[in-house]
This record gives sequence, C-alpha cells and structure tokens, in this order.
Amino acid sequence: MITDEKLPGESAPEADEFIPSLAVFHCRWCQPDSEHVRGMLPEKVSDRSIVGRLNCSARMEAEFGIKAFGEGYDGVIVIGCEMGECHYRVGNVQAERRLRLLKEILALAGIYPERLGVFWASPFDEDSTRQAIAEYVETIRSVGPFKDRD
Repeated sequence: MITDEKLPGESAPEADEFIPSLAVFHCRWCQPDSEHVRGMLPEKVSDRSIVGRLNCSARMEAEFGIKAFGEGYDGVIVIGCEMGECHYRVGNVQAERRLRLLKEILALAGIYPERLGVFWASPFDEDSTRQAIAEYVETIRSVGPFKDRD
C-alpha cells in the first residue's frame, strides 16, 4: 500500500541528504520545450526526474499523478498557463478543478497533498516559474521521501 505514514521508530532523513525525484507535466503552450523545463529544476533533482509535455494542463489525468507516485516519485508538478491565458480558453480552469480533487483523494489515501504541485505560469516570466519550482522542491524536501509500503 502506498502511504506517507511513518513507521514507529522511523526518523526522517536530513533535508540536505534527500534529493527528491519528480514527475513534471507541463502545458506545451506556456512551456513548449521539455528540456527547458528540465533546466528549471535544480541540477541534482533534474537528474532524478521525468518531464512530460501535455497539449494542455486540462489533459493532466489523475491517473498520471497516481501512476507517478506508484512508480516511486516523491512529487508531481503540473505547470499550466496562467488563468485567463489558456490557449483552449478554459483548459486550466478544468485542470484546477481536477487537480484540487486529486489533492483531496491523496489526503484521503494518507499521502501528503503537498506532493502535488500545481503552478500557473507565463511563458514570459521564467524567473517566477523557477522560483515556484524551487519552493516546491523545498516543500518536498521538508515532507521527505515517498515510500511504497505493503
């Protein structure tokens, strides 16, 4: 069973020892190049992460996030267009609803909802996107590694 619950006597690793592995999904309209998105991740994190391009953040299915956790990734990031700037008009609104529900499902399953990061980015403001990713990585470091337990 996949869970974030800690076993008795188990201690969290030191924050500087833990390098999270991430599954990053990004909209092709706000961040068209997957390698560029990978370059926005901290170097050591980038080496342990996968990056996938979506036609729109609305195409981010809950199944993708659940499978990523099932494969042992410590966190999932979804990067979509800023609200009101979606190429498909309301794709990011649909994604926001779906991802909010996924966070609630993760919490019910005993998985920290903070493991799912959702960012609305402008293709013209790379600094804000980098900062949001860096803050997310620090959040995952504070939560600790994701473990698959039976």
